Amino acid sequence: MNHLVNLVVVVLGGGFLGMMMNTLPGYDSSLQPFSVHAGENDVGQGRLFTAELTGLRSSGTISYAQFGKEVVRDTSATFLVAELAISAREMSQEVEAIWLGATGRQYSQSARLENIPRGLSSARFEPGLKDRAFAVFELPDDEIAGGQLVLMARGSMLMDSAVHLPAPKVLPGRQASLRLEP
Repeated sequence: MNHLVNLVVVVLGGGFLGMMMNTLPGYDSSLQPFSVHAGENDVGQGRLFTAELTGLRSSGTISYAQFGKEVVRDTSATFLVAELAISAREMSQEVEAIWLGATGRQYSQSARLENIPRGLSSARFEPGLKDRAFAVFELPDDEIAGGQLVLMARGSMLMDSAVHLPAPKVLPGRQASLRLEP
């Protein structure tokens, strides 16, 4: 009888443990930034910064000047250039961006264009001063429509806010070449 009671306790404990493992969120999903969704053509207000998507442009080739030399980059996909207006709220802030595609895939900024003029990866924003920056992504055409730009404070701010800026309903046509100016 005693063995039967022990067996029942172990089976029930295992059942409860299995139920908890399947119903509780995992570490990756429980420690995510809080989503702040801005409406189309609205300003997204996170805890540490405010941001506005002022324009989107797409191209197969991007050119810019760097240290007096002309730099040209091309792609077999599409360069998506997000034009942003960002302001820090309380202290100097750096911001990073991802593009959340129509299929749910996440695209980081293109590492081949880190040194562009006014690039988001090298920008620092100050409180009360609205500054402009570019975030450039390299992605397939079908990921642009229905996608959204997600901005977060740079660093490990897991429990902070992530500002979601939707793409406009009418997307601009793809240009053959795009020049980025400071």
